Amino acid sequence: MAKRGRPASTLTMTDQERAELLAHLAIRKAPADEKLRIRIVLGCADGESGPTLAHRLKTTSQTVSKWRRRYQAYRFAGLSDAPRAGRPRTVQDEHVQAIVDKVR
Repeated sequence: MAKRGRPASTLTMTDQERAELLAHLAIRKAPADEKLRIRIVLGCADGESGPTLAHRLKTTSQTVSKWRRRYQAYRFAGLSDAPRAGRPRTVQDEHVQAIVDKVR
């Protein structure tokens, strides 16, 4: 069967970056979505193809492609959630803290 689409760009990382990712992966209480992103990046760095990696991690090829691109562009900082559009906050942190203090 012929391959479709653009070929995936190769992902390279230093030993220090790999060690940092593996350290974050070893944190037991780390969010599951963050661990998935790290596994995607490590699999891409090991040369695993997108569809194979997506099948192994039970996700989609689009998800693999997204996090590969984000890691290439922003390195470790790219693995966190981006700010989302929406209504700005109307309650300031100081007001929330005042209510919490009053309740205590």
